[in-house]
Amino acid sequence: MLNRISHIGVVVNDMEEALKIWRDKLGFKQFSEADFDVEGIRSVFLSLSGNAGEMSIELMEPVDKSDMSNPVARRLAKSGEGFYHLAVVTDDVSASAKTLQQLSLPIIERPPVSTAVQGRWLIHPKAANGIMVEGIEEWDDWSEAER
Repeated sequence: MLNRISHIGVVVNDMEEALKIWRDKLGFKQFSEADFDVEGIRSVFLSLSGNAGEMSIELMEPVDKSDMSNPVARRLAKSGEGFYHLAVVTDDVSASAKTLQQLSLPIIERPPVSTAVQGRWLIHPKAANGIMVEGIEEWDDWSEAER
């Protein structure tokens, strides 16, 4: 049902300052950058090798930090920078959501992002030991996510 961990989402206040830490000091290599309009965020994806397809980090900066209808901006305002979600890859987003619902996990359905065909699902942190879990399909073409 779940194939692997895709990435860990980290909310940041200033993308350039965050990159100075993750890329310049810790040595992660950027392999993609995207604006996800459906989420109202700018994201930069980094991995140790600089290649997609391995566990990575998504630095997420809200486009409008004052928009409290945006969950990422709201999280930043309430709790500051830090861990936001754990994304897992599934072959079939819809089927995995149904299976998890049958196991009594509350699923929040979300629209697809620009590179995805299928939608996504979320498990609220209250249902998963304080961690928001996002189910996504594997992205075959990361170049579509790049700006």
